[in-house]
Amino acid sequence: MVSAIRQSSVPARVLFVDDSRLMRYAGSRFLHEHCDVVLAEDGRQAWERLNQDDGFGLVFTDLMMPVMDGHELIRRIRSSPRSGISRLPVLVVTSQEEASARELAISEGATDFIPKPFSPDDLRDALSVRAGGVPSDSERCLPGGSAPVLARDLIGDSGKEPDAFLFRLKQALSFHQRQQLDLALMHVQLQSYWHTRNRYGSAWGDAVMRNLHRSLVHVLRHEDSVHRTAPDLLSIILMGTNRDGARVLTRRIRHRIGGSSMRLASMSVRMDLRFVVQFPDINAEEDPAELFEAAERMMHWRTQATPERPGRHLTSVPTGRR
Repeated sequence: MVSAIRQSSVPARVLFVDDSRLMRYAGSRFLHEHCDVVLAEDGRQAWERLNQDDGFGLVFTDLMMPVMDGHELIRRIRSSPRSGISRLPVLVVTSQEEASARELAISEGATDFIPKPFSPDDLRDALSVRAGGVPSDSERCLPGGSAPVLARDLIGDSGKEPDAFLFRLKQALSFHQRQQLDLALMHVQLQSYWHTRNRYGSAWGDAVMRNLHRSLVHVLRHEDSVHRTAPDLLSIILMGTNRDGARVLTRRIRHRIGGSSMRLASMSVRMDLRFVVQFPDINAEEDPAELFEAAERMMHWRTQATPERPGRHLTSVPTGRR
């Protein structure tokens, strides 16, 4: 969460920059009662807005965007000859696992960062950033007025991938419950992983999983997140996705990736994938760990299924030739 900063007047106008329509909608909805919110779809559009309007008091920006990313936007803001722009507080809205990108953003002049998915309080608390721009180290303190903490101290190893997935899933469940939006979880198992690892070694097995991860990212939307939750398993949080949307995405992944072959150096690995798709009940206070355990049991149902936990949210969808 963004560190609490010395209270000041709420800015009259803020600029919210994100290429995800869902994130822009949420940002506008959470903030519109407190200030005038202007939206931008990428860094270039945001830069144009800043130069056309000198009334902004705060900028929220994503980092990974087309046309002009958040890093370039931050650099332009900090190097602007206009003090009204160069001194603007810039809050980076980013996912928990993007530690290196956040660290770079802070070094480029970002004021601080808030998590994605964010809560209403995350954004509203951020409105207390003072109009003077980048706070000094002594002004950054933990919520409740405890000892100062630097933004760089909040940037670090987000933990093991399964832990990062559960943390992000907890945030997503809370966000979707507040907004009453559909949520889907997709778990993609590479069935040829262990054969590849046993034959060529763990380094090659991991290389195949990294390439599968990249392939999935190209198919997914920007707001969706992919986590490696087991050696042979990638888990995806599909924001604002209903059953029909999940079915369409499954077909798209099956068509583009499933059953094909991936070439690495002189070896070729067949992309035989198995899917488990979950549709959590957002009003039932689902436990992230229990949801993931249910997915694991369904993925390995022949050996791990139990009568007590049948995995009622799950749909298993294999791909590849039989």
